[in-house]
Amino acid sequence: MTIHEHICNTFPKPGVYLSFCKEFPAWILNIQREATESDLQENSYLENIGDILWLTRIEIRYCPFCGEQLPGLDRAKLPHYGEFQHHDFSRWG
Repeated sequence: MTIHEHICNTFPKPGVYLSFCKEFPAWILNIQREATESDLQENSYLENIGDILWLTRIEIRYCPFCGEQLPGLDRAKLPHYGEFQHHDFSRWG
Protein backbone atom coordinates (compact mmCIF):
# COMPACT_ATOMS: atom_id res chain seq x y z
CA MET A 1 0.00 0.00 0.00
CA THR A 2 1.37 3.44 -0.91
CA ILE A 3 1.21 6.55 1.29
CA HIS A 4 -1.60 8.04 -0.79
CA GLU A 5 -3.87 5.02 -0.48
CA HIS A 6 -6.16 3.81 2.28
CA ILE A 7 -8.25 0.69 1.85
CA CYS A 8 -11.24 0.53 4.19
CA ASN A 9 -13.95 -2.12 4.04
CA THR A 10 -16.39 -0.04 6.08
CA PHE A 11 -16.85 2.90 3.67
CA PRO A 12 -20.49 3.88 3.21
CA LYS A 13 -22.30 4.13 -0.11
CA PRO A 14 -20.71 5.72 -3.21
CA GLY A 15 -20.04 9.43 -2.98
CA VAL A 16 -17.74 9.12 0.03
CA TYR A 17 -14.03 8.65 -0.55
CA LEU A 18 -10.60 9.59 0.80
CA SER A 19 -7.84 11.24 -1.19
CA PHE A 20 -4.29 12.24 -0.32
CA CYS A 21 -2.84 15.60 -1.31
CA LYS A 22 0.97 15.37 -1.51
CA GLU A 23 1.43 19.15 -1.78
CA PHE A 24 0.33 20.02 1.80
CA PRO A 25 0.38 16.95 2.80
CA ALA A 26 -3.18 16.15 3.86
CA TRP A 27 -5.77 13.40 3.83
CA ILE A 28 -9.13 14.66 2.57
CA LEU A 29 -12.52 13.13 3.31
CA ASN A 30 -14.69 13.89 0.27
CA ILE A 31 -18.47 13.65 0.48
CA GLN A 32 -20.48 14.42 -2.64
CA ARG A 33 -24.08 14.20 -3.78
CA GLU A 34 -24.83 13.39 -7.40
CA ALA A 35 -27.97 14.37 -9.28
CA THR A 36 -30.76 11.84 -9.73
CA GLU A 37 -33.58 11.92 -12.27
CA SER A 38 -35.88 13.67 -9.79
CA ASP A 39 -33.19 16.32 -9.14
CA LEU A 40 -33.11 17.10 -12.88
CA GLN A 41 -36.89 17.55 -12.91
CA GLU A 42 -36.74 19.95 -9.95
CA ASN A 43 -33.68 22.00 -10.96
CA SER A 44 -33.31 23.54 -14.42
CA TYR A 45 -29.59 24.22 -13.84
CA LEU A 46 -28.80 20.50 -13.88
CA GLU A 47 -28.22 18.72 -17.16
CA ASN A 48 -27.26 15.10 -16.47
CA ILE A 49 -27.89 12.34 -13.97
CA GLY A 50 -24.64 11.95 -12.04
CA ASP A 51 -23.71 15.65 -12.11
CA ILE A 52 -22.27 16.69 -8.76
CA LEU A 53 -24.79 18.76 -6.77
CA TRP A 54 -22.41 19.54 -3.92
CA LEU A 55 -19.04 18.47 -2.57
CA THR A 56 -17.67 18.83 0.95
CA ARG A 57 -13.94 18.29 1.62
CA ILE A 58 -12.49 17.97 5.13
CA GLU A 59 -8.87 17.38 6.19
CA ILE A 60 -8.67 14.33 8.46
CA ARG A 61 -5.94 12.41 10.32
CA TYR A 62 -7.87 9.20 11.03
CA CYS A 63 -10.27 7.21 8.88
CA PRO A 64 -13.75 8.04 10.22
CA PHE A 65 -15.01 4.58 9.28
CA CYS A 66 -12.38 2.19 10.66
CA GLY A 67 -10.45 4.51 13.03
CA GLU A 68 -7.04 3.76 11.50
CA GLN A 69 -4.47 6.58 11.61
CA LEU A 70 -3.71 7.63 8.06
CA PRO A 71 -0.09 7.47 6.86
CA GLY A 72 2.16 10.17 5.42
CA LEU A 73 1.35 13.06 7.74
CA ASP A 74 4.82 13.52 9.31
CA ARG A 75 5.28 16.81 7.38
CA ALA A 76 1.70 18.02 7.92
CA LYS A 77 1.20 21.29 9.78
CA LEU A 78 -1.05 19.73 12.40
CA PRO A 79 -1.91 22.92 14.38
CA HIS A 80 -3.56 24.21 11.18
CA TYR A 81 -5.03 20.86 10.21
CA GLY A 82 -8.78 20.39 9.81
CA GLU A 83 -9.55 22.89 7.04
CA PHE A 84 -12.77 22.26 5.13
CA GLN A 85 -14.51 23.44 1.96
CA HIS A 86 -18.06 23.14 0.72
CA HIS A 87 -18.91 23.64 -2.95
CA ASP A 88 -22.52 23.94 -4.12
CA PHE A 89 -22.82 23.24 -7.85
CA SER A 90 -26.62 23.15 -7.95
CA ARG A 91 -26.83 26.81 -9.02
CA TRP A 92 -24.86 28.48 -11.77
CA GLY A 93 -26.61 31.84 -11.91
